[in-house]
Amino acid sequence: MNTTPPPLSRTAAAMTVVAMGLGYTAAIVDPTILSAEMSTVRIGLGMSTSAASFTASLATLTMAAAVLGAGALGDVYGMRRMYVAGLLGTIAFGVLGAAAPTAAVLMVARAGLGVALAFLMGLSLAIVNAVSAPERRTTVIAWYFGVGFAVAAPLPAIGGPLATQMGWRAALLVTPALAAVALALTLRYVPHIPRTHRALDLPGLALAAVALLALVFGIARLETAGDVVAVTALGTAVLAAGGFVAWELRTAQPALDLSVFRSGRFNAAVTAGVVFNFLTGGLVLLFAFYLVTVRGESPEVLGLLLIPATVLAAVAATTAGPAAVRLGDRPVLVGGLAVMLAAVLLLRLFDENTSLTVVFTAVALMVVGGALVATPQASIMMAAAPAHLGGAVSGVKSAVNQTGYSLGPTVFALVGINLILAEGTEKLAGSGITLEEAREAFRATHGGSAGGSHLLDPDRAQIVATAATESMLDAIHTISLLMAAIPVVAIVVALIWLKPAPRHQV
Repeated sequence: MNTTPPPLSRTAAAMTVVAMGLGYTAAIVDPTILSAEMSTVRIGLGMSTSAASFTASLATLTMAAAVLGAGALGDVYGMRRMYVAGLLGTIAFGVLGAAAPTAAVLMVARAGLGVALAFLMGLSLAIVNAVSAPERRTTVIAWYFGVGFAVAAPLPAIGGPLATQMGWRAALLVTPALAAVALALTLRYVPHIPRTHRALDLPGLALAAVALLALVFGIARLETAGDVVAVTALGTAVLAAGGFVAWELRTAQPALDLSVFRSGRFNAAVTAGVVFNFLTGGLVLLFAFYLVTVRGESPEVLGLLLIPATVLAAVAATTAGPAAVRLGDRPVLVGGLAVMLAAVLLLRLFDENTSLTVVFTAVALMVVGGALVATPQASIMMAAAPAHLGGAVSGVKSAVNQTGYSLGPTVFALVGINLILAEGTEKLAGSGITLEEAREAFRATHGGSAGGSHLLDPDRAQIVATAATESMLDAIHTISLLMAAIPVVAIVVALIWLKPAPRHQV
């Protein structure tokens, strides 16, 4: 069975990378675009706070649930065909969301959009891998990420003004517009990739979807309500994941060949992917918390800082490919993790008067470090993929990264809230405010669930805010030390499992 696509011209190869990079960008920036405008959307459609929160997370949930299945469908029915289907779905559901007359229609649109985006996230890397010669894989993957970061950089500066001048509906058209450009390029330049002739593992894909959906939902639920729903969701994720592994080991044609996890290189790349996404998700939350709550800056400040940082990340991603070819995957991946470690430790220097230059340096280190990790992580994982399971392995990479990115904000928020409240308890003594009331007021005041805002009147809430604010910097410093252990562990794992090589191994 021939699984090699026809050779591409230089122009077709370049446009294929651009088309895949645009799809990747659409998948990673869409949730951010909606979140930035969610308060306006909620008012415009008359949504309750809980409904708005659920709607904001819908696309992320359905994308997480569908991403492994999207990769497997690409293997069986053709990667290009399923990628085009994802682009068409992104355009259709994106436009439906922008035109939604009611909250219910918006929810349907967001759920459908998440599934469509799963095909872009799960197949774009697989297509880049499939059309690249083995000796060019790392360099081409680096350009794929470079395009993604470069296109993502100006989007915060585009979405905001669009919403300001034309309303939130215009901002929601950014994602379908990206998909439309990617569709035109895909139809013109991207070749048909030979598909595999095997049965679709529906039970395995269903178990994987349940496991991923329950895991991401449970993690998100923990951030605002560590209740029986969160515990049940996480328990369901564990059971479904166990069922998935058991089924894949016994079925003749599994959706995912679990033997790839016997490779130390593959597992080192998985670990690095979880860690850099965990740190990115958590640090973005912490930077926003510091700028808005401690310094009183506008929420847009972090977005403005991220624009030049993402441009630097695009440069870092594209240079990571040649560096990995010349030096080997290990030094580039370890170097990226070390850069992220520096970003975490730099938080120790933050105080109320830290210059924005220092803050930008920390933000840039975070984004650049992640970009340096992304290229060797993807290259190592795709090199381990059997030719007939490229889409499935790409889906695994996306699922791993999505889980890490979801886990980061939850852990950072839970640790931060408890540290701040613990240090503020003594200051609250004698105020008549219980610790649980303080926790709810803190969440309401500082961006968490607003469900507890009725517990305190404004004057008493101000007491909580003042007492908490005095402890915020100490909590940020403590989080910095605690979280520094995470990239250190990933670095050790990489040093052990990634054997040094003078050149990239294919």
